[in-house]
Amino acid sequence: MTKTIKTTAMSILATLLMGASSMAFAHKVAIVDMQQIFTQLPQMAAVEQALQTEFAERRQAVEKLQGDIRFEAEKFKRESATMSKAQQDTLKEKIQKMQQDFADQARPLEQEMKLRQNQELAKVQALVMQAIEQEAKAGKFDEVKRKDTIIYIDADKIPDLSDKVIERVSKVK
Repeated sequence: MTKTIKTTAMSILATLLMGASSMAFAHKVAIVDMQQIFTQLPQMAAVEQALQTEFAERRQAVEKLQGDIRFEAEKFKRESATMSKAQQDTLKEKIQKMQQDFADQARPLEQEMKLRQNQELAKVQALVMQAIEQEAKAGKFDEVKRKDTIIYIDADKIPDLSDKVIERVSKVK
């Protein structure tokens, strides 16, 4: 009788352990396509437009200076044969000064534009991450993976939350 009780107890314990292990394998996974999300968000177009407006005046000034440098360099190329040595030196100095001015304006502008772009992208990225988390919780997913980091996925079995994330973030102003 003791042997029967031990066997029954072991059977029950084995059944419980198997049930627990199968529960551990019931892992709900979803994917998101970050590239698709960022290309379809209206916030990204707004960021692009805002940055273009913010830096338009300075960019135009740098582009004008670049055009002036090109013009003076072509002028030097065309007319240097007929110029005196003093005129050549003067024009070379003018071009060099313009190139230095260009470098002094272009580098800081580019750095500032990148900084501002990163700041704005960080805001949008925070909204996207929040939306992914909300969609994962709403769908009771255990894990959400980036589509571009997965080698193979059965699209029929693993849901893609990208459209839902786009919809959710698009509603945020």
